[in-house]
Amino acid sequence: MAEKVTKKKLEQALETYAGLIEVYPDNEDYLQRYADMLQALGRGATATLTLQHLHDVIAKRSEKEALLFAKEHPQIGRISLEEVFDAQDKHIIAGKIIYELLGKIWLKVHQKKLKEGQAVCQANDPSDSLILVLKGNVDIYALDNNKNRVLLENVGVYDILAENTFLTPSKYGFDAFVSSESAIIVKVPRKKILNMLENNEHLHNMLNQRARFRHLVQRIALHPIFKTLPLKLCKYLARYTSTKIFPEKNMLLSLDEHTDGLYMILSGNASYVARNKAGKRFALPPLKKLSLVGNLLLQSNVQRTHELIAINKVSTLSFPLEPLMNINAAFPPLMERLVQHAEQQQQHIAHAIAKL
Repeated sequence: MAEKVTKKKLEQALETYAGLIEVYPDNEDYLQRYADMLQALGRGATATLTLQHLHDVIAKRSEKEALLFAKEHPQIGRISLEEVFDAQDKHIIAGKIIYELLGKIWLKVHQKKLKEGQAVCQANDPSDSLILVLKGNVDIYALDNNKNRVLLENVGVYDILAENTFLTPSKYGFDAFVSSESAIIVKVPRKKILNMLENNEHLHNMLNQRARFRHLVQRIALHPIFKTLPLKLCKYLARYTSTKIFPEKNMLLSLDEHTDGLYMILSGNASYVARNKAGKRFALPPLKKLSLVGNLLLQSNVQRTHELIAINKVSTLSFPLEPLMNINAAFPPLMERLVQHAEQQQQHIAHAIAKL
């Protein structure tokens, strides 16, 4: 039977390793064990500093291993986000396939030349076409609740836009303007795209994925908490975001379950549950649409004080904890905004309970 490690023994071992690190400051094994013991003793701040130094030691011999280490320990704020974005945010594959299927003669006949600042499309224009960029750059914007433009994306040669109106004919839902000195675009009719997709399920899936990803980026970029994030951070978060549905009367958050991340309420009614003086459970007034719930402090040990239940079917976006912590390391103001949001929810709960 393994001997139980007491706090006193752990403190003694910690002192031993502190001496070893003083002599061998770049020994990876010593640094890792020292950090583990600090964590076990609840000294998180010192453990983080130790892990930061360990990351920098690893980076001197292997950038790849250092990136993996940073992902395992997002609290150290050392993740190389730029490398992740550059590798993942290229979406020209579908556009390149469409370009090759259309053929140079058709493209030459139907191309349209535009100058800097000219509109490629605008939000209220109806369409069932897909737009392919042949030259230059195009910026895509959405409007927030105050009618201010929020940048969603910059697309370049062989990239596509408006795949959502091809998949579901409707109004564009965004504004797009030429952001280079000039640009050449082609609007590809729905019928022509459908003909391409008859024997190309892979292309159809890529267009669906592209539309879904852009929709998630727009949801995030327009949210009051996230809309000041740099665009690359919005895209980074979108890559880890999923949709989760809670049936009527199901629990979104319970008192005894750990919540690894956040939920953004998209539709339906979710309410916190409290008890009156007689001990009877009551559902408080529903939260507003786009409310964020869950681990608003980005800490694994936060204690929840109230359950959250779906009054009817609730649709949410789910944001895992790890990418949120990576974003907070790259953009510290996020934490302040999440804390303010948490405080507003507590005020909402306290005000509702006072009326019971």
